[in-house]
Amino acid sequence: MLNFFKQLLFSNKHPIIKEKTFFVWEPCSKSHSEVVPGYAKHLIDLGYHVSVLLTPERYKEGVFSRFEDENIFKNISFNKLNQKQIRKYFQNSSLDNVEGLMVTTAGKLCDEIHFDDCYKSFKDNVDKSKILFVCHEAKEAVDNNQNLNDIITLRKLNYKNASSTVVNPNYFGKIQITPKNKEITNFITIGAIQGKRNNNDLVINAAKKLINLGIKNFKITVIGKGHLKHLPKDIQKYFDIKGRLPFDKMYDEIEKADFLLTSYTKNNPKHFRYITTGTSGSFQLVYGFLKPCIILKDFATINGFNENNSIFYENDEDYFEALKKAILMSEDDYINLQNNLKEYVRDLNEISKQNLLNLINSKKQAKYE
Repeated sequence: MLNFFKQLLFSNKHPIIKEKTFFVWEPCSKSHSEVVPGYAKHLIDLGYHVSVLLTPERYKEGVFSRFEDENIFKNISFNKLNQKQIRKYFQNSSLDNVEGLMVTTAGKLCDEIHFDDCYKSFKDNVDKSKILFVCHEAKEAVDNNQNLNDIITLRKLNYKNASSTVVNPNYFGKIQITPKNKEITNFITIGAIQGKRNNNDLVINAAKKLINLGIKNFKITVIGKGHLKHLPKDIQKYFDIKGRLPFDKMYDEIEKADFLLTSYTKNNPKHFRYITTGTSGSFQLVYGFLKPCIILKDFATINGFNENNSIFYENDEDYFEALKKAILMSEDDYINLQNNLKEYVRDLNEISKQNLLNLINSKKQAKYE
């Protein structure tokens, strides 16, 4: 499959355009590309041919490595243009030969307050009705009284009664929905393990308490920066720090895991964005791979989690109880969590596709009014 996929990468000077083509452009060269497969899938489901514009290194890292469905491949093209070439193309294109364009990180084209400034990256006479923008952090825009109804966010906003168009991307391709591991419960966390991060204390202290109780049939897989030397020696063997992984390897590790760990705390202002104006990439992995998460109760509902599809902790000191519950959970109860999560994700995707279709149509209609 990988060799076949490599053959689909083109070095064209211009993007590939076919009948009913919709561009999906990720202008950020380092992050946010994990949303591109999900947005591409929504557009394909709506009947478009998707032409992907993405920093070539992300292809090499396997962000589309699980796109194995032949029906999807018939309706998607991959362009091996760098960001400079992409920007040059859009500065000279009026988009009259395509159905539309989704820019998956508007913040790379403007300050995420004045979204009209994004159009400066395009030709003067570009058809603005064809361009959709995705905002990953809406706080500044809301604080500056910007109307976000035509701006896509990954989740419903929960801040000053602001509204946006919610389109959640959580499709990564063909994945294995795996049952709970029988011998060792495998928790996975995405992010750094470093001494300077206060929320690491939640995970470290929970591991200590579990071991002191004689509960040792678990491990914590860490994808991200960090080193075992940052951990107390008596718990190091319970951690498997993978470092930064390419997408294909990360997908493999998530499939092998049982629960995805979050480590939010009530007293950390930096975490408030996950229940107000932003979201976490970890949630997309929970949705896409049907991996129940351990999550602070205050952060659950707005992100679609409840006691039937995840495990809550109400306070920092309860964190280890949540991990203990996960370790002791039966295979049948685990399957129930996955099934309930699957039901939520199915509804989320249907709503997302309908919202996306409504936005495309409303922008077209507004053009002629």
